[in-house]
Amino acid sequence: MKLTVFFENAFWYGLIEYMDNNHYKVIKHLFGSEPKDFEIFEFIYEKLPRLIDENNKIVVSSSAIKSVPKDKKINPKRMQREINKAKNKPVVSTKAQMELSKVHELIKKEKRANRKKHKEEMKERQFQLKKEKRMEKRKGH
Repeated sequence: MKLTVFFENAFWYGLIEYMDNNHYKVIKHLFGSEPKDFEIFEFIYEKLPRLIDENNKIVVSSSAIKSVPKDKKINPKRMQREINKAKNKPVVSTKAQMELSKVHELIKKEKRANRKKHKEEMKERQFQLKKEKRMEKRKGH
């Protein structure tokens, strides 16, 4: 049995794949917002058995199933590496979030430019004040 949680069209889904009596079966479950770990565990222990029981009552013709994936044993270290790779991928869940991040970056660049300009103006002002003070000292009172 395999549970894959993925994001599609503004919602999070769980895809459950399993074998039952040499039949490959799939269930797609809607989580809604991004599920937390405890929500996934709750789903696995409480809701998943009922979903599988309901899905087993549905009769599927064998002609609809063309190929059954073989369960290959994966090296535990390789599996852990793949899990870590998936975890380290940046999670940007919607196009709106990507656009917001672009706008945020533009605002940051603009602020940096304004800060730099302000800093240069302050340096110029300080220089002018020093220059005036020096000239006052040279004139004498």
